[in-house]
Parts: sequence; structure tokens; C-alpha cells
Amino acid sequence: MIRTLCIVLMILTAGGLNAQEPEYLELIKAENQLRALFLELYSDSVPDPEPVLAEIQSIMPAALEMEGAMEYPWSRLDRIGVKTSEDKKVRVFTWHVEDDPDHYRYFGYIQVALKRGKTGIYPLVDNFKPQRSVYNLEQSTENWYGKLYYSIVTKSVKRKTWYTLMGMDFNDSRSNLKFVEVLVIHRNKPRFEKQVFFNGRDKVDRVVLEYSDQVAITVRYDPNLDLIAYDHLVPLHPIYQNNYEFYGPDGSFGGLEFSSGTWIVREDIDARLQY
Repeated sequence: MIRTLCIVLMILTAGGLNAQEPEYLELIKAENQLRALFLELYSDSVPDPEPVLAEIQSIMPAALEMEGAMEYPWSRLDRIGVKTSEDKKVRVFTWHVEDDPDHYRYFGYIQVALKRGKTGIYPLVDNFKPQRSVYNLEQSTENWYGKLYYSIVTKSVKRKTWYTLMGMDFNDSRSNLKFVEVLVIHRNKPRFEKQVFFNGRDKVDRVVLEYSDQVAITVRYDPNLDLIAYDHLVPLHPIYQNNYEFYGPDGSFGGLEFSSGTWIVREDIDARLQY
């Protein structure tokens, strides 16, 4: 009994020491630096965000590549989006800057777990292109349609894994946009998958929902239904047909159901109890 207790105490002590290893302390230091910079970036008193952004982008890539950075939670970066896949192999960091109510800039990094404990870091470079009603597009980390990612859904079939991202673009002073896109890891690099959504007629690269900035809508994965549920959007008055800055939810829901590598649109799902 005494021998068993000693072994347990040794294990616990070793675990405590691991938390104080130099690499772990460096991760804490980097996180605190980044947290302070993001707090400054989003404070009302910052006169010019550019120096702060430059400092963030000089520190962040090296921090995210440090030993143990993939396992580290980065939970104190609570002013930005930090989303990790269920299999812990992909993490996405995104944030934004508002230049004026009609213009936003987006920034981000994708962190990918590689073999032998290595980590790959890929900057997301905003192309500043309009993305209203753009369902098919050439998108990459270097040519990225900027947005804030707020959720990742991990789906695997055999040896392939799809990372489905849900994101939001504030667009302009009249409407917002929400998206569903799919990321895969190909030869250790993130790649946006094409033609992975089927709307009943065509396969498209992503789902795009535009709606009035005066309303809120839901686009999120429901584990109980095992699908991505979203609000049906309708014009707030018939005269606004196809004028999406005047669209809002009608109280019903559609859904996306994953099947063999494709998200299939399902109309009129009963999601009322979940939302």
C-alpha cells in the first residue's frame, strides 16, 4: 500500500514539474503578451491599430510554432476566435479590425498538428474581395475571403477528415453574412474543399447567408440532430425580394446533413426544441 502511494505521488510530482518546464513557461509568456496586445487593439483609446497589428503578427507565428503550442489551450486569448477541432489536429485563430461601419479587415492563422510533435502555421491573408452570394470561389490561405470563424465540426470517413468551419463577416452597415465552408489537410497543408455542399440541384463550394444587421440568425451544429441547423431567411416585406439587407428569420429551419463527404441541404427540419 505504502509503495503504491509513493508511486502515485511521484507521478503527480512529475506532472507538476512538467507544467513548469521552460517550454510551458514560454507559452504562458507568449500568451500573456498576445492577450495584452489584443486588449489594446480593441480598447477605445488606441489611436492607430496598425502598430498593434504589426506587433501581433510579429509575435504570433513564432508563438504558435513553439514546442507544445498545439496542446496548449490559448484560452486567455478571449478577445478573438480560437477554435480547435475535435481530433485536436487543427486550430483556427481569427480576429478583425473595423476601419469604418462599411469596411472590415480580417486576420488569422491555421495551426496544424504534424508528425513528431511538430506544428505547421499558415497565415490567413484577407483578399478584401466582396463575398455576397459567392458560392463558388478559388479560396486558399493566401487568397482568403475574410471572416471570423466561430465553430469547427469534425467529420471523418475512412482515412479522410473534413473540418467544417462556420464563420461570420460583418460585411457593411446594412447586412451581415454567415458562411459554412470545409477545410481538409492535404500533404500537411490546409486546403479549402470545393463542391462539398449539395443544394438539391448543384454542388457548391460553400453556404452563404446574408441578412439584415438589425436581426440575429442561427447557424450552428446540433449534435442531437447531427446536422448544421440554420434559420430560413425571408424578406421582411415582399417588396424587398432579393434585397438581402432586408432579410430575416421566419421561425423555420433548414439543415445540412453530412453524408459520404458531402453536406446535403435538408429543408424544414424541426429544430424548435433545440433553439
